[in-house]
Amino acid sequence: MKTPGFSFINIFMPNNNSQIMYKGVTGFSDISGDFIVQNNFQPSTHNQLTNNKFRFFLNRCPTMTYFCQRANIPSYSFGTSTQSNPTGISIRRPGTSFIYEDLTIGFSVDENMKNWLEIYNWITDIGYSYRGVSEILKEQQKISSAYITVMNSSYEPLLSVKFKNVYPTFLSSIDFDSSLPDTDPIIATATFSYTHYEIESYTTSP
Repeated sequence: MKTPGFSFINIFMPNNNSQIMYKGVTGFSDISGDFIVQNNFQPSTHNQLTNNKFRFFLNRCPTMTYFCQRANIPSYSFGTSTQSNPTGISIRRPGTSFIYEDLTIGFSVDENMKNWLEIYNWITDIGYSYRGVSEILKEQQKISSAYITVMNSSYEPLLSVKFKNVYPTFLSSIDFDSSLPDTDPIIATATFSYTHYEIESYTTSP
């Protein structure tokens, strides 16, 4: 007669900070370096981030900032270098450059079109004057600073995304249509380039 076998299932999960593994994880001997886990297994909040709790600030365009309705934290990626290999399998390694997506802002146009003209005049000024070939602005006057503050469910600031050396590259058109039965606000879009952005987290309200 065979002796009955037994199997055990470990259902224990870490639930406090003292049980967090930071390095020396077993079973991953083929991974070089330390496998680091910084977040707790039990999150500090179960609330989800919502898309309407934010504030956008652009120092150069205060009226556009006031009417801002949409903003994005641009995507962020890192390049890859491909190393040739005589075996026919290319080796992919981390590259050397960061890639930032453009910053896109949506805003409702005010009745005097002042916020739309803020971007229009800025784009015109960083180019060349129609009256000649001399530059209107000096190099340091062509750029500005901007940032997005993300709020939590209690409208307290969580973090700020600070954009460096911002300048506009695109301003959407304004379309009028008298055939529409309802009067809807006009939403314009502006696209900005920048060198990079930095993220600052708040431990307490600033």
